Amino acid sequence: MLELRNVVKSYEGKPLLTNISFTVSQGETICLLGASGSGKSTILRMIAGLEFPERGAILLNNLDLAQTPPHLRDFGLVFQDYGLFPHLNVFDNIAFGLKMRNVSVDEIKQRVSALLEQVNLSGFDARKVTDLSGGEQQRVALARALAPSPRLLMFDEPLGALDRSLKEDLLNEIRGILHKTKIPAIYVTHDQEEAFAIADRILVLHEGTIIRDAAPQEIWRDPQFAAVAKLLGIGNVIEGEVIAADKVKTIYGTFNLNCAKNIGEKTQLLLTESPSPSGRGARSEGKSPSPSGRGVRGEGGEEIQLTVEDVLFKQDQFQVKGRGGLVIHMKNAPRIGDVITVQVQVKCLS
Repeated sequence: MLELRNVVKSYEGKPLLTNISFTVSQGETICLLGASGSGKSTILRMIAGLEFPERGAILLNNLDLAQTPPHLRDFGLVFQDYGLFPHLNVFDNIAFGLKMRNVSVDEIKQRVSALLEQVNLSGFDARKVTDLSGGEQQRVALARALAPSPRLLMFDEPLGALDRSLKEDLLNEIRGILHKTKIPAIYVTHDQEEAFAIADRILVLHEGTIIRDAAPQEIWRDPQFAAVAKLLGIGNVIEGEVIAADKVKTIYGTFNLNCAKNIGEKTQLLLTESPSPSGRGARSEGKSPSPSGRGVRGEGGEEIQLTVEDVLFKQDQFQVKGRGGLVIHMKNAPRIGDVITVQVQVKCLS
């Protein structure tokens, strides 16, 4: 098991990572998810031994890795830019780590052949890596990382340079390989779709700390923090003012909520759509807005009214934008200027 304990790191004299602590168990894939510059890649580099924490410890099976050089950690790294040797062919790229360990020629041939089959590149042995597509090069990089049977695999934005269809295919292959080999893995990305597709647990980084650590479905159901909801695009994050012990006033109306804040304090709320029995989640109410503009208690939560400002078709539904930037989704497109009634769930965020 890999464990980080209270790891601290600064960059150019400013705090980058503060008290980073987490574990990775055998066979588990965790995803470090955060915006660019949040310190995700720095965590990988410290685990790999390419950088060092200022404080804290990185342990593997309870042994501190501080004195273990990178080449003795037995960790595999897969990068966004592939990191292949352009002067070597596919076979020699994959075999590189095995040759460094003085593995026998016959065993190298067997191992490389098996890995090429595993990453769907059988018959590519003699190809120049510079003649391969981006997806094929990333498969070679994955096979090279797997070749020495690493104790941990680390992926640093591995699919960032690929188009959407290639990304989905390779993501499925990586997930299948990780499940089959049971190698623990850390996957770094800023793409929430990748995170939800591959991770057993997602760790959300924000301002140098891990603010959420849970299974993907738990985070989606309960993001807890405004930063998490915004990063993942979960519902709408809105601002409100506590006007009573159990009431919060917003531009969309006053909601009955207990946000554990003092009266007069600002707070942030998560507003998500409650599906209606028809599955539409919203209905058109004509063209005149409600004079009260207040939130109304509905069977599934609250009802609010919005004047449609913009409509965008997105895959199998319409993305509808109302005042304040609020976005909801409908099966049928309303007209700009229509007033729609939306049933929503509202909860407080930290």
